[in-house]
Amino acid sequence: MLQEICEIIEGLINDPEIRVVIIRGEGTVFSSGVDFNSLGSLVGRFMADTAAGGAPIRADISKLQHYLDRLETIEIPIICAMHGAVFGMAVELALACDFRLMSADCIWGLPEAKFGLIADLGGTARLSRMLSPSRAMEILMTARRYTAAQALDWGLAAYVYPTREKLYEEADSLAMDIVKMAPLAVGAIKKVISKGEGVDLMTQLDMEVNMQSILMRTADFQEGITALMEKRDPIWQKK
Repeated sequence: MLQEICEIIEGLINDPEIRVVIIRGEGTVFSSGVDFNSLGSLVGRFMADTAAGGAPIRADISKLQHYLDRLETIEIPIICAMHGAVFGMAVELALACDFRLMSADCIWGLPEAKFGLIADLGGTARLSRMLSPSRAMEILMTARRYTAAQALDWGLAAYVYPTREKLYEEADSLAMDIVKMAPLAVGAIKKVISKGEGVDLMTQLDMEVNMQSILMRTADFQEGITALMEKRDPIWQKK
């Protein structure tokens, strides 16, 4: 399902009408994470893999990592609206999104250490970059469950809303505010911030310069200025 979610979202970049993606869960929880019965069925295969030195396992994990990596690189903003339980792989999916919103009933955590593993789809790497390394180690090493309020306090969630209904309402409102902006500029902002993470300041500033030199030659920039002067809403063409 994780693969399908990522492939569907990646396919949306070819549709000029799609400007923002919202990921949310149906039912009583956002997602309880990996199917443990499915994971348990793979133990025999993993244990018999000694002759291959773990290469097939690394290939499988790298493939799934790639799907989540693509969510960060596509130029459409992705909002993750979470309610109820959010565990393990579901947290890793959220970490790859651009905006994380929660309802007040959210309980989340990364329990992989309980059964002898680590969070391997960015849960270890992304979490330690988003929070402090010490905080990430606490979350990962203890497998504790945390509240939406803690996620907000630590910067993991941007907002927390009292109910699931309010969560979805505000996710839609955020999406609509983004839709009003120039799509090429929105894509450029995402690219400079996501691609610029981990590079030195001068390199990221150079990315800004290059992106701006492209945007200032677009029809959308001309339309934005014209609409501002004419006091009307712009009609974006994504060109």
